[in-house]
Amino acid sequence: MKKKLYTPLLILSLMTSSSSFAHSLEDAEAELQERERYAQFVDQPAPAFSLTDVDGNIVSSSDLEENVVVLNFIYTRCQEACPVHMNLIAEVQERVNDAGLRDKVEFITIATDSEDIAGTRDNMRAYGRNFDFDPTNWRFLYRSENESAETTRQIAEAYGLRFDTTAEGVQNHAVVTHVIDQSGRMRARFHGLEFAPEHLVSYVKVLAEGPETLSTGVWDRIRHTVTNIFN
Repeated sequence: MKKKLYTPLLILSLMTSSSSFAHSLEDAEAELQERERYAQFVDQPAPAFSLTDVDGNIVSSSDLEENVVVLNFIYTRCQEACPVHMNLIAEVQERVNDAGLRDKVEFITIATDSEDIAGTRDNMRAYGRNFDFDPTNWRFLYRSENESAETTRQIAEAYGLRFDTTAEGVQNHAVVTHVIDQSGRMRARFHGLEFAPEHLVSYVKVLAEGPETLSTGVWDRIRHTVTNIFN
């Protein structure tokens, strides 16, 4: 009886205690920071780039403004971290598109390979097929024939990442997923391979539709709490 008596008061308490969350971008970031240890929230201009996709079309960072951008760098000949990273990106894209945000979010993957362009583009196409990326809002970018082999690695360095060639001829690198807002400002970095895809999706949704979208998590907490009371 006591559990039933205090349940309405508990629900009210949960609602009012959570009402301050997600009233601003900073509130949403603070709440997500509590959930996701691998997220780093920032506010700075995202380095510009102009590269080509697998079909040779030029894509510039300025073309992506007005959309939220999820950006990552990979070495396509990597056999370890990069396939795992792309699997995470594929899951994020699927969740974003299922949430009805296909027209508001662009996924950009930049290859840092210094090997031949044709082989790298073949690898890029294979990634797209293997991970079933939706080409509607995902593009794989690389350098053009007349650009230096170091072009994309220099862009990665501008984003704070180094892709260093080892004695074995492959590239050693860290893994970061960047989130850029509609004005071209870097807003978050999700480090490594252990972040929860749903947290990145929640942040993308906050940028695309407003911080109040994060408040849906309140009802999840209420449902979880009430379930525990009566079990």
